[in-house]
Amino acid sequence: MLFTEAIEKFKDYLTKKDYAEKTIYNYSKILEVFNQHLEKKYNGQVYLTDVVTEDIEDYIYQRKLEGDSSSTRTLNGYTMRSFYKFIARKDFGKNITLDYEPPKAKIKEREYLTAEEMERVLAEIEKPLIRIVALFIFNTAARISEALDLKIDEISFENDLIKIIDGKNSKDRTIPLNSTLKRELKYYFANIRPKNIDSDFVFATAKSGSLSSAYFNRRLKKAVAKAGINKSISAHCLRHSCAVFLTTQQDVALPTIQRILGHENLQTTSVYLHADPSQMRDALEAM
Repeated sequence: MLFTEAIEKFKDYLTKKDYAEKTIYNYSKILEVFNQHLEKKYNGQVYLTDVVTEDIEDYIYQRKLEGDSSSTRTLNGYTMRSFYKFIARKDFGKNITLDYEPPKAKIKEREYLTAEEMERVLAEIEKPLIRIVALFIFNTAARISEALDLKIDEISFENDLIKIIDGKNSKDRTIPLNSTLKRELKYYFANIRPKNIDSDFVFATAKSGSLSSAYFNRRLKKAVAKAGINKSISAHCLRHSCAVFLTTQQDVALPTIQRILGHENLQTTSVYLHADPSQMRDALEAM
């Protein structure tokens, strides 16, 4: 079987398993670039039986030399493992990744905003639509894609609930609507959201009916800079900031934060946790 044919079968499998479109795209792109590398190396079309473990190791190392980050190389490695598990399960070939260990991604503390910094940033956001989206993410820990895909009927002011439909890995979840965000959203619907537009999205523009994540991030970064905060902040950092606030200021239990964030396991959630120096000092003093 040609390597390209195997990629198509893998894509079809992921689609039938209802993986998110972005996940399928990322996996496919990684495998297609790897195939291009193999075709150049072997000077022609490549069959599954042509590829050995060393090809993967050499490719990942080459990506390092070309400047790929450790997290990108780790993603490449785990994609190869998932692909070859599928190949073996379907009896298309051998799993050549059984003895392959993907590179470890360097774990670094993620940037986040404190509640005081968030207030400063909000004060510098010029456009009301950008401000309400920033508030929404900070108060719900929603992903930017979840916020921008949110439909009007997925907010219940009566029950104080927000329904996230088809989130990451096609998972649905419900998030409580706190009083601050409820008040801000009601004001947004009454005074800011364009009237008579043909769009079901909560955060809509008069021109296109939707808002792009790239535009939101550009406006957010501009506001962060104007607020005099020397941090690299994106929409995802606001989600992270919410999780940090819940753990450090509200002492919310980790399993509860896991459900709010929509994580499948606690290990993923733990990456979002921080302890400030005063907390660490108090913990040691208590010994």
